[in-house]
Amino acid sequence: MKELFEKFIEIIDLKSIETTGIKVIIAIAVVLLALWFSRKLQRYIDQHLKHDDFEDERAVHKYKITAKIVIMTLGILFALHVLGIDMSSVFTGGGMFAVAMAFVAKNIVENYISGILIRLEGSIKPGDVLESTDDHTMMRVESIGMSSTIVKTKDEKDVVYPNSELIQGKIANYTYSNSLCRIEAEVGVAYSSDLDEVQRVLESVCAHCDWKSPQHQISVILSGFGDSAINYKVRIWIDDPWLSGAKRALLNQAIWRELKDADITMAFPQLDVHFDAPLQAQSAVVGTSSE
Repeated sequence: MKELFEKFIEIIDLKSIETTGIKVIIAIAVVLLALWFSRKLQRYIDQHLKHDDFEDERAVHKYKITAKIVIMTLGILFALHVLGIDMSSVFTGGGMFAVAMAFVAKNIVENYISGILIRLEGSIKPGDVLESTDDHTMMRVESIGMSSTIVKTKDEKDVVYPNSELIQGKIANYTYSNSLCRIEAEVGVAYSSDLDEVQRVLESVCAHCDWKSPQHQISVILSGFGDSAINYKVRIWIDDPWLSGAKRALLNQAIWRELKDADITMAFPQLDVHFDAPLQAQSAVVGTSSE
């Protein structure tokens, strides 16, 4: 029996078993580390990318699943490499596949990453009021998805914006730090008007707008002298930029009524044509000959 045991010990390579055991332990540690990092990353995504919106919950859930798949796949592949399995072909093929996908799905990946950046920075959130600096279209953010953002325009159109356009384009966010918005009305009065009276009337109009924001002072300035009128700019602040168009209309109506009641003429372009004496005589001759 003792001789058999000694022969068994001679056959078995203890060093090889010890080395294999260490590799297995390291591989298991790598998988556990990948699992731990995956959970940490999912928790981070849940805390920093999530907004109080059902569509956001679905998008964040997809982000978490994607992160888990990527981390666990890399962890398992590295664990197999530790065990001595040649994964060079897999890594090479994976690298080539990633490069090919980067060219084929460039826009998709770009929008996907832009969606993550938008959530991390917090520059755009559901409910924000945005304005495109290209065509000055005002829109409200409805939801931020993985690759696109849904916005609603003033005419109740739901528009799908690729996330990359929100990152790379010039977008004004009226509600980034607060919801204050300034509206402006331009008015021209006749040169015969009493400027002190015009100033008083315009300031009175602003003072009686009960929908204005108390956080900023009103502003009435003489902006310039036009060809037909003395031009004023009336500026007032409101709390909701989404209502800027309606509030501007109310301000214009109030200005028109108050100026009319104060007997102040709102000037408009006029053209006076003066005829010189020779031209008048020539016109008379033409008129006589035509008769």
